Order: sequence, then C-alpha cells, then structure tokens
Amino acid sequence: MFKSKKRNLVLILIVIFLFPVKSSFADNKLLMITADYCVYCQIWEKEIGEIYPKTDIAKSFPLERIELDKYSISNDSENYETKITPTFVFFKEKEEIGRIIGYSSAEMFWWQVDEILGFD
Repeated sequence: MFKSKKRNLVLILIVIFLFPVKSSFADNKLLMITADYCVYCQIWEKEIGEIYPKTDIAKSFPLERIELDKYSISNDSENYETKITPTFVFFKEKEEIGRIIGYSSAEMFWWQVDEILGFD
C-alpha cells in the first residue's frame, strides 16, 4: 500500500512537470512545494506570498504551488528534499536553476533568490 502511494505521488509530479493541465509549462517559473499543515509555509505566505506577485521577479518567475499532503510525505522515505516544506524551485527555460529548501525569514529568502538569479 505504501509503495502505491509513493508511486502515485511520483506520477502526479511527472504529470505536473510534463503534462500541465491548465496551461503549458512556463519557460520561467518559481515552483513552491507547500503543505497546509506547514507552519513555515504559512509564515512565508504572510511575509512574502502577499507581495511576491507584485515584484519584478514575479513577472519573470511567476509562482506556482504544489500542495503535498501529510500522508504522502511521511511515506516517502527515499526522497529527503520533498519532506521539507516549503521548498522553492526556480526554473529558467524549463531547466532548474536553483532551489531554496525551507524558510527562515524574508531577508534570507530574498538573499537566496538574489543568489540564484545572479543579482548579487
């Protein structure tokens, strides 16, 4: 049963990345892996989530969210990085260019974004 849940999660992620339902995969985007029970995700939403769409960065890297559930994360013992929410993955021309794992503060988030996008 656990293997089927893990396989389903993998298939969902493959479908999201290869066969988007609503729109084509944007050349550039910021993908946020989040969970509704994640306290740090909620803090990010309050500190950054409300202003991110208004930034110049959002014009080049629109935000898309993937919501994970507690059951699927707890049963994926092989993929450590998907257990940490929030995780932010930057894509440029459909290729990953950087990743931020976790959230500690707005200042640290923007510093990491600058590092990934080469604004330093």
